[in-house]
Amino acid sequence: MSLLLRLSLLMAMTASLAGAQTSSIKWTPFVFTSSAGDTLSADSARVSVPENRSRPGSARISLAVVRVRSTAARPGAPIIYLAGGPGGAGIGGVRGDLFPTVAALRTVSDVILFDQRGTGATLPSLVVRTTFGVPLNISSSSPEAMQALIARSTAAAAEVRGRGIDLTSYNTVENADDVDDLRKALGANKLILWGHSYGSHLGLAYLRRHEPRVERAILGGINGLDHRRRFPRDADALFSRIDSIVKATPKLRGVMPDFVGTTRRVFARLATNPAMVRVDSQEILVSKEDVQAVIAVQSGNQSFVQRLPWIIGRLDAGDYSWMALQVRDMIKNRQLGTIMTYPMDLASGVSTARARQIREEARTAILGNAINYPFDDPAFRAVWTPADLGPQFRTPVRSKVPALFISGTLDGRTSLGDAEEVRKGFRKSSHVILAGAAHTPYALNPAIQEIMVRFARGEEVRDAKLRAANVELRGPDEPQLIEELRALVTTRGVEAAIQRLREMAGPASSHYLSSFVVSGLFQSLVSQNREAAAAVLSAGLELFPANTFLLTRLAEVDVAKGDKTAAIAAYQRAVAADPFNRAAAVQLAKLQSQ
Repeated sequence: MSLLLRLSLLMAMTASLAGAQTSSIKWTPFVFTSSAGDTLSADSARVSVPENRSRPGSARISLAVVRVRSTAARPGAPIIYLAGGPGGAGIGGVRGDLFPTVAALRTVSDVILFDQRGTGATLPSLVVRTTFGVPLNISSSSPEAMQALIARSTAAAAEVRGRGIDLTSYNTVENADDVDDLRKALGANKLILWGHSYGSHLGLAYLRRHEPRVERAILGGINGLDHRRRFPRDADALFSRIDSIVKATPKLRGVMPDFVGTTRRVFARLATNPAMVRVDSQEILVSKEDVQAVIAVQSGNQSFVQRLPWIIGRLDAGDYSWMALQVRDMIKNRQLGTIMTYPMDLASGVSTARARQIREEARTAILGNAINYPFDDPAFRAVWTPADLGPQFRTPVRSKVPALFISGTLDGRTSLGDAEEVRKGFRKSSHVILAGAAHTPYALNPAIQEIMVRFARGEEVRDAKLRAANVELRGPDEPQLIEELRALVTTRGVEAAIQRLREMAGPASSHYLSSFVVSGLFQSLVSQNREAAAAVLSAGLELFPANTFLLTRLAEVDVAKGDKTAAIAAYQRAVAADPFNRAAAVQLAKLQSQ
């Protein structure tokens, strides 16, 4: 062996040994349980990081950390999940739909979950028990509403600062350095990043500051470093895509010929004549801006997006009762939550060019500038006195790290355009787009999970366009159809209602019959007439045989009747229709073990 080769090998070994560290974490074993009842072997711990690394003797933050143990014989680099928000808890946040993806990724490596500074079980807690405090009888866009929100925010910020917490230290740079301190504590030379929404923003910041420590990056619901303020036109794109789906569904098109036009008509009416609605003994004003804000806030929620034709149809018919509750709970009485959210978000700032474009687009965009409420208000920003991270922070990331981007076509919180803009900075990347998916697509097609696992293993992954399973829009006439069928059950019996249900689904009918009509009718009957409800389910499954929700309800009815065999069969069908229906899978396993 030549001297040069021996020196090269020695240098490589030295570098490897320098990167291989011993973990300093003291783990405590526990069973990590999902909201559906699935379990994984895991360990918990705490890792201490400085509040502000630029200040000697800084206060400390105790990060809550969970390690989901890998089942691989030779685990790869740890996969670290970066939660969204900012403000989402990384540990508690995966107990729902993300749990199966965590379970799949542990076949590659340990999966590390942690609560970012100011979130979840991390200490100190920055959660405050107060709401936006906007009076219910005024529009959320009024000066009085913003004054009320600012008063609540000022009090909350003062309370937290009074505990000695430096809110200027709650920014994405410090957050990214927390991730690297966690890497060091794990004894890991490199990490595989999995960041979603704000977590992708955090992941990009980590890449910029610590790129040599990243083996691969999975970024979903992509939010670039100059993308904390969103473009209003992205809502127009979302509404246009929904309009296209409506027009491609003949019966839905029949009851709502122009989804976008109907939406604009609703907003025009509310702009001149806001509705005052009495709900739960409360008078709630529903203004154009209130409805825009509700839609913007909820436009990443899968079930809400699927419900949009129903929502707009109800508003167009003059029924504001459901929306009034959303305005109350999602906007005017919205919980402030962890106030880490506000300085963390605002410190990332916005470039001058992007801010200018946002102002221009907001003039004509279908939701105005609701997507940026309340962060675009100067007085609201002043409450949190964020230390702007500066123009250099917001420049595009350029990276050699292999990256997998994951997006949904019906995501109203982050856009395909922003994802492609971020992607331009990566030499080696792929983009998986899920048609019909909103902001969190991981449990809408098993292929997403398979692609993520292959990518984490180091396999090549190409661009792909997939379709979300079981995505169905809800029609504007759904409440009337349910009421008509329910009345038939009462006056003429369940058989008459089932006959009418079949007629509604027939080609000669002008009605748009979705599975939600069946489930709504079932839910309205089950507490008072279980036999009729079960008959409705059976008839509904003739029309929608692979609907996992209806199958799960049928299994529950069979369990209540004591028919174990039928319940097992129904649960098996539910899981076959949707492998991510973990609640059905857990109940199936329990029945089979009895």
